[in-house]
Amino acid sequence: MIIYLIRHGRQNSTDCNVNVPLSAEGIRQAELLGERMKNYKIDALYSSDLKRAVETAQVAFKDRPELADNIKIRQGIAEIDFGSLTGVHDSEVKRFYKEYYEEQLNDFMEGKSQKGTALDEVNEYVGEFFVPNAEMWYPDGENGPQVLERVMPVLHEWIDSGKQNIAVVTHGGVIRILLCALFGGDFAKRLMFGTSLENCSITQIHFDEKKHGFYLDRFNDFAHLEKYPELMRSTFLAPNGDM
Repeated sequence: MIIYLIRHGRQNSTDCNVNVPLSAEGIRQAELLGERMKNYKIDALYSSDLKRAVETAQVAFKDRPELADNIKIRQGIAEIDFGSLTGVHDSEVKRFYKEYYEEQLNDFMEGKSQKGTALDEVNEYVGEFFVPNAEMWYPDGENGPQVLERVMPVLHEWIDSGKQNIAVVTHGGVIRILLCALFGGDFAKRLMFGTSLENCSITQIHFDEKKHGFYLDRFNDFAHLEKYPELMRSTFLAPNGDM
């Protein structure tokens, strides 16, 4: 089974996790995604229940009505709940967590986040790279393990569906958290999956039924956007924003 994890197109607000439609750029991203995937065999199309994800699915697969008219919407793959930070501008969120980032960076520089000789050895190549050792909670919201709890029933649904090729329009936080869970990562380090997870990028995972395990075949594939710098995350937000 192949599962295409697609990050939704650009939303029309830079405020934190507000439930808004796509911007003009987001619609164009979704159109380019659709052109890229027009010859992909897709047996089922899933989306989170947030507007930016549903609209991405509708636009990208508009020429394939058997998919666009039968989108399976699941709240379980919605973006991480930012709690009381929902609707707050990205710059304010960063200020809110300034103390957290500083504390984590200090722990790293003092070696507190490194465990084992192999990690100690590789540390010389990491330098001052920020490697957090504690999961970040959103006030009155969720953290990685809580998101995974609601994603897992949907993952089981995909596996048990009998479908061999599934497209899933979801969110940066969900993709990173799921990859951490499937491939032995630490939720606190989920932002290490890509400096910038591009909107309408494709991350492909493969479930081997015989071995009952997952493989990561590709990550953050945005070749369909490369000719259009105005559609890249660097023109919208600083790297690592989930949303």
